Amino acid sequence: MRNYFIATIFVLSHTFFYGQKQVQDTVKLDVIEVTALRSSSPLKNLPVNVSLIQEKAIIENQPPSATEILKYVPGVVIQNDGGITSTPIIRGLSRERAPILIDGNSFVGGRIRSYALIDPWQIERVEVIKGPASAFWGSDAVSGLVNVITRKAENGYGKDFKIGTSLYGGYQSVNSYSRGRLEVEGRGNGFDFLIGGGIRDASNTDTPGGEVPNSQFESNYIDWNIGYSPAENHRFEFSGKNFKNDNVGFPGGLGAPGPPVRVRLFSPDEQTGYNFNYSGKKLSGTIEEVGFSVYSKQQRLHIDQVTNIFFPNTTNINRRIDVNLDVDVDFGGAKAFAALRLAENSKLTIGADYLREHRFGTKRELIVDIFNPMGVQVNQVAPPPGQIQPDSDATSIGLFAVEEWKVSDAFDLLIALRYDNVKNEIKREPFFIPEIADLYNDDNVSDNNSALTGNIGAKIHASEKSDFTINLANSFRGPDLFSKYNFADGVIPNPDLEPEKGVFYELGYAYNAQKFKLNANFYQNFLDNLYVPVSVDFQGTPAVQNQAVGEAKLTGFEYELSYSIGTLSDIFWTGSYIRGKNEVTNEDLAFMPASQNIFGFQIRNSSDTFFGRLEGIFTGKQDRPAPTERETDAYSLFNLSAGVNLHKAFPKLPYSKFVLSVDNLTDKEYQSHVFRGTPGNQTRFFAPGRSINAQLIIRLGVAGKH
Repeated sequence: MRNYFIATIFVLSHTFFYGQKQVQDTVKLDVIEVTALRSSSPLKNLPVNVSLIQEKAIIENQPPSATEILKYVPGVVIQNDGGITSTPIIRGLSRERAPILIDGNSFVGGRIRSYALIDPWQIERVEVIKGPASAFWGSDAVSGLVNVITRKAENGYGKDFKIGTSLYGGYQSVNSYSRGRLEVEGRGNGFDFLIGGGIRDASNTDTPGGEVPNSQFESNYIDWNIGYSPAENHRFEFSGKNFKNDNVGFPGGLGAPGPPVRVRLFSPDEQTGYNFNYSGKKLSGTIEEVGFSVYSKQQRLHIDQVTNIFFPNTTNINRRIDVNLDVDVDFGGAKAFAALRLAENSKLTIGADYLREHRFGTKRELIVDIFNPMGVQVNQVAPPPGQIQPDSDATSIGLFAVEEWKVSDAFDLLIALRYDNVKNEIKREPFFIPEIADLYNDDNVSDNNSALTGNIGAKIHASEKSDFTINLANSFRGPDLFSKYNFADGVIPNPDLEPEKGVFYELGYAYNAQKFKLNANFYQNFLDNLYVPVSVDFQGTPAVQNQAVGEAKLTGFEYELSYSIGTLSDIFWTGSYIRGKNEVTNEDLAFMPASQNIFGFQIRNSSDTFFGRLEGIFTGKQDRPAPTERETDAYSLFNLSAGVNLHKAFPKLPYSKFVLSVDNLTDKEYQSHVFRGTPGNQTRFFAPGRSINAQLIIRLGVAGKH
């Protein structure tokens, strides 16, 4: 603890320019409710660390993708894999350990890409739990959880029917990224609907270090939400989404250290999802809220991959390997809950979840072109398509209970308990590569894991302005199909993986005065059996395999400060620090973000007609890389943005907003420690250079009431 205190003082004394606009967008916390803990709860009473990003902040920050919405949350950094795909890292852990829900629905193996495909204009708000959320949402939520709430039309109960339209347009210069969206929405006579669609197109990204090859993408989509309210407190809802993406590139290389040139494309990548939902509120003095959902999703993905191999001391291609894969995944799930007021100061939420994932067996088509040292083709090998991944199924069932108890005006208590059962199973089918088949036996082609997880948190209101929180939790992650059975891109399966488990605690302090606000949190996450990528030799070729670490520890610190200079301007500063250690080998864990800080100034006029923001971002040097990584230099970035609510400046205009921003003002050349492909690959690409971004939003009719 003494060493960590010294390290924290060092970070604080050497950091500047780390801020966060979101602090100012989450005001009036007494009236804001979140659903991240299963039912609607006032944010101000929760002892669990939850960050909320609302629609206004999303629009004004102009995130190019849904993932980028999270970059201003302390303790969250964005892992950019290039192109349309990016992933949040929450408190040092990403992907399967920081699940992303869409309207409370979980999609295990495909959840990350599902989130990346959503247009930010589709989103009403984003709720981020920082710290284990297994007791609320089940397996996987080891470091945190993101719950994305998509927009819907205003409830039509008791209203005359009206209709409206919305137009969205945006442009980003760094990759000639143009996007547009059209919406039609209506409500009245108990019905409401919102139907939208959009297109997105981007070229390769420009950086001060040159263009990033194979970072382009094309995308189009349509979404709809239809609601019916037979009474004010009842709502039925049917929604769906369809995405089609083409020419989606992945720069920077993929997989373990290997071929020097590898180009990978997703073309096409199609995803379709449906959701039926019922919600009821204030049904009686005891039943405060109930909900039920049934949902599904299908993903159809074609992968084209070309690898060029060069022999030493030559400059010509000696071998070109073309690989074609088709990946098909189906998801289906259901969830139900009821929030009960059994006492005046107590709310008990009980419920159940079910999720099934089916991965169809993947076959690989391989063509090998062989060239002589002069680059002339001399031979071609094209073996029959072969099975490289088996048919597989995963099912999970969970039962949970969450008790929120206001013990007194000065003390709030939360207790959560959950039981999960996770089952995986594959079909024993012949494999194209016998050595992969040899990894499987009668004991590891199926598994069944159960766990009991809990969370206890307390918030002490020390005064009208000061709060202290303490949160204790354990976590559970059953091995998913992708981690156990995936074979692709230099990653070989490990069907012997056992569940990950963790124990966590967090201490927090908040001060909320009229002009000055402060939030600070210290936490530690102790993990057992954590999966880490390990370099191995497979058939004489370097590869990566997920293997379990006996023990690991993550330690972190986060803070948010803001000060109001006047009624219309603010200074803000936020920061975070984290370190992850393999406690067995005393080595640092992979993908640990460097310390990061944002400092900035924002202003808007009294009528909210004009607004502006200047921010500086400082990211420290990551000089504690994992054995499979290398160090990353520190860098500083500066961003400037301004906007105008046109309908307030010109009252005769409909609801309209224009935002203009410049990111990376100085065109800084830098590489983020987490901007690359899978761990084990040392290939990194430069982050985007200076970019001018613009967006225009126009809402007509009932749509203008948002």
